[in-house]
Amino acid sequence: MIRIKAVDRQNIQAVCGLTTDRDDVPAERHSYRNALSIAEAGYDPEMHFNAIYNNQVLIGFFMYKRPERHAETAAICRFMIDDRFHHKGFEEKALEHILRGLRIQGVRKVILMTDDADKIAENLSLSSGFCFTGKTDENGRHYYEFEL
Repeated sequence: MIRIKAVDRQNIQAVCGLTTDRDDVPAERHSYRNALSIAEAGYDPEMHFNAIYNNQVLIGFFMYKRPERHAETAAICRFMIDDRFHHKGFEEKALEHILRGLRIQGVRKVILMTDDADKIAENLSLSSGFCFTGKTDENGRHYYEFEL
């Protein structure tokens, strides 16, 4: 069963140790991305980050921005499942659980950002009902949108 938990003193090192290991990027760089995301969120009160668990096992991490003045919209800017749990359906289940939680919080529109070269994320976005907006930012991230 997928559960979302806060990143806290007990799990922060494990969260920072998660890796996607999808490409030739060293695992340390992926770990760095989670740590950097958590640090960034500390400077932006509109950012929220959480750990993703399957039962009691940490499997992933996500971070989203929910602007106070546009509380009906959330932008998922970081979503990852550890490479040990790829191809087991956890990506879809976790994203579905995250969307359900956002809906409960009153979010009506979700924006999901993916790296340009990440075809797995692109396929997950499209198969989950997101539509490509046509927007790509200066970092090469593609924007997908979903109405809840």
